[in-house]
Amino acid sequence: MARVWIDDLWLKNDNGVPPSSTAKRSLSAVSDPFKAQVPDGWRSSRYGKGKRWRCRWYTFEQGTRRQHSKSFEKLSDAETFQAAMEDDVRSGRYADPNDARKPFRDIAEMWLRSKNQVSEGVRARYECELRVYVNPKWADTPIGSISLDDIASWVSELSTGNYPVALSADRAPRALSPRSVKSIVKVVFAGILDYAVKTHYLTRNPARDVEIPKTEYRDLIFLDIHEIEALAVAAETVGRPVDGLIIRFQSYVGTRINESFALQVGDLDLEHRKARIRRTWKNSAKAQRLGPPKSGKPRTVAIPKFLIAALKAQIKGQPETAYVFRALRGGHINDHNWRRKVWHKSVELAGLQDVPGLTPHSLRHSYAAIAIKAGADVKILQRQMGHASASLTLDVYGFLFPERLEQVADAIDTERKAALLTKK
Repeated sequence: MARVWIDDLWLKNDNGVPPSSTAKRSLSAVSDPFKAQVPDGWRSSRYGKGKRWRCRWYTFEQGTRRQHSKSFEKLSDAETFQAAMEDDVRSGRYADPNDARKPFRDIAEMWLRSKNQVSEGVRARYECELRVYVNPKWADTPIGSISLDDIASWVSELSTGNYPVALSADRAPRALSPRSVKSIVKVVFAGILDYAVKTHYLTRNPARDVEIPKTEYRDLIFLDIHEIEALAVAAETVGRPVDGLIIRFQSYVGTRINESFALQVGDLDLEHRKARIRRTWKNSAKAQRLGPPKSGKPRTVAIPKFLIAALKAQIKGQPETAYVFRALRGGHINDHNWRRKVWHKSVELAGLQDVPGLTPHSLRHSYAAIAIKAGADVKILQRQMGHASASLTLDVYGFLFPERLEQVADAIDTERKAALLTKK
């Protein structure tokens, strides 16, 4: 398709003679076309019926030529559409209007098949959110009829618990957290519409402009050092000594739980108090498997001195490939089993059962709070925790950093005085 034609559906040639300018002006000047001074010979069979102007264009699909059209009441609207359509063709943004009628579920399936570089765990989450939250709302909706208003209403429904959902009969919809809404709407749903744009089913993605509830990071759970130590002692009591070491390693090194459980003896350099985070356990519906860390690349983390002796005792006599934190029979620790057998019992024994939302990941948040209080800057924290960027670290933990505006002003004052004295 290279161009768009505009047809006048009310006027026609009379024996090869086109309508005169006088007749066209007369027709444009009246609201009732039947009062216009237009001879019958120039009036088409559709004269005065429906919309007067039609844009017409052609596409070729699998060798077959297909005509498309769109009608308008005003010539100016038809000309605007013509210009926009031809610009879309030149720029590669053109989307066949018939393709916009394709059901959302078909595009969703295509999108899911295209996700070849995500982990099994991420794919399982995409499939779950698509099945439970997205498809019940959008599956049969034509992809081109999804509007910003519709999406905004859906976001409100997700946030209040009033949404269509595919759950078992004994489970009712609940209000979703801002983080869950963001994953469902901005990652899965918007990702599908992005794919529709890339494959020319849509010209733009309305989901990219929708506003979602802001995540309140201040709701993160932090334990202080006394609570961490009480939890570690409780873990040693309900489990084994290694369970207390796991609690302390999580809290004072800041690794993710499955990064810790994937740590091998050869990853430790206790002489220099370092550990190399090369892998993590990834959970899927089928089983656990080893994969790269969440950031996709290895990192080196620092270990406090007081943990070195316990770590040396833990790995003594073990081969390089042995796991640092091992199950009773020597294999790796499954995080789900550990939570059930050790974590929940330890939380109760330590008297922390009334702390809402306390999970093993809270120990990682606690590490961040302790490190910031100890003076760690954002770049150091980012490297230690394995965040993709310092901005992500600030997004999550920025409110923990103390206000140091006065310190900065004092430092500038000192620098200025020193520079002026040097000049003299």
